[in-house]
Amino acid sequence: MNTILIYLLKVNIAIALFYIFYRMFFARDTFWKTRRLYLIASIIVSFIYPFLSIENWLQSQKPIQTIVTTYHALPEYTVNAQQTASNFNWLELALYVYLVVVAVLVIRLFVQLISILKIKLKSEKSILRGVEVNIVAKNITPFSFFNEIYLNPSIHQSHELEQILTHELTHVRQRHSVDVLLSELLCCVFWINPFVWLVKKEIRQNLEFLADNFVIESGYDTKSYQYNLLQLSFQNRELILTNKFNVLPLKKRIKMMNQQKSSKTGLLKYLLVIPLATALVITSNAETLINKAQNKLAENNPKVNPVTKPANELDEVKVVGYGETQKTENNELAVQAHNDAAPEASPETQLKPQKPVNEIVIDDRNMNTAPDKNKVFMVVEKMPVYPGGDVAMFIYLGQNVRYPVEAQKNGIQGRVICQFVIDFTGAIDSVKVVRSVDPLLDAEAIRVIKGMPNWTPGEQRGEKVRVKYTLPINFNLQGGTKTTNKQISMSDPKNPPLIVLDGEIMPANFNMNNLKPENIDKIEVLKDASATAAYGDKGKNGVIVVRTKK
Repeated sequence: MNTILIYLLKVNIAIALFYIFYRMFFARDTFWKTRRLYLIASIIVSFIYPFLSIENWLQSQKPIQTIVTTYHALPEYTVNAQQTASNFNWLELALYVYLVVVAVLVIRLFVQLISILKIKLKSEKSILRGVEVNIVAKNITPFSFFNEIYLNPSIHQSHELEQILTHELTHVRQRHSVDVLLSELLCCVFWINPFVWLVKKEIRQNLEFLADNFVIESGYDTKSYQYNLLQLSFQNRELILTNKFNVLPLKKRIKMMNQQKSSKTGLLKYLLVIPLATALVITSNAETLINKAQNKLAENNPKVNPVTKPANELDEVKVVGYGETQKTENNELAVQAHNDAAPEASPETQLKPQKPVNEIVIDDRNMNTAPDKNKVFMVVEKMPVYPGGDVAMFIYLGQNVRYPVEAQKNGIQGRVICQFVIDFTGAIDSVKVVRSVDPLLDAEAIRVIKGMPNWTPGEQRGEKVRVKYTLPINFNLQGGTKTTNKQISMSDPKNPPLIVLDGEIMPANFNMNNLKPENIDKIEVLKDASATAAYGDKGKNGVIVVRTKK
């Protein structure tokens, strides 16, 4: 569901951007055919650009990889707080309301189609001025729909009929009904987006500009044609799907007829849409950029110890439930906490305190020059390392992050993005929120980050330097009954947590350190009621659910 919602959000954002771009650069020229192509192409591109992948090209773009890796240096940490079952699901209600409106608009569209069909069944085929038309007995405004023209010739004069037929034949021959139907369907599905309705309006007006221009270019007197339009402006316009001869606003149509033609060199400005489309594709591939940049950095690292997994190898970790605060003071405690999770593992495979790893040379220029001590680096040769590696860091987060009770009561959730600096000593410095959700969640994220133990500081050309990190913490509410604040001890060898790997329960002596970091997709920590509900009595000491990439 989240994937679908993200896709639909991307489509709506693209439609809005393309419309704004259209109004800024193209709405006042007379390149009506090019404008028609732009409007239809913008809708099509909006739907397909989220599927476009530029992974292979990005693999060769080191500056882009560096920028993305800089921002996404740490994986997102998700805190799942449980709500009582009685809480009302407003999101689900909003979805139902949205779908009801979509259904009403679709029904309205079908009613229009049925109305056109009824008119067709009551009309008679005839040849008028060499053109096949459908003669309608009642007083209607002349209109066309796909390859058929409908009118009542008895209410029009001879010279008026010639202009009407020329106008409607333009709609028929250029398949303008396809544009109209597409814009109507777009409004049915994305009715909540005001830019969709504006796009529909521009499409309809531009089609009339095309037909009016063809009539004038065919040799008919401009003033006579405009008077003809004014005389028919009072007639009914009940069929929204058709291309009508007198579609409003007439004032703008008349203004366009008298407007001076745009210079051909003005067509070059339509090339500006290329950077816009490129930016949309790159933005849509943001997550791909992150993953590819991280993988590229890992491939270029000849000094990574295969036993120690860098923090940025994990995609997501979720903690469900509550636990007592237990601060990890140093590297030895973090390592011990990890090893206690598998007490029967052999000494050779247990995690040991590691020196800084993950050495990657990003820029080899001026290698003999000492780095600036006051500079805050984004990517350095030796990145800072949390004491004990990623396992210890997630144990720390799992035991210390608390979902504020007041935020749970008020239904507050969201993704808090924090930035902080690891200084020369490895201490946490300059913690700030770069993307806020709520003061309660912001304060909790800052508190936990400030309470982290000292890291192994980063190094650039042999000198300890200050390095900036970004850490997203996702506070997520979910249904169920609240659990108590009972702690799951990760350091009690007599009561180790249950480890589940890809749905299979592992033996008590299973050592998670044997897993290759590049194969891990997600780690989920279940506590208390969440653990026992899923795995019965076996989960009473907590459950660590590991999912590998497939």
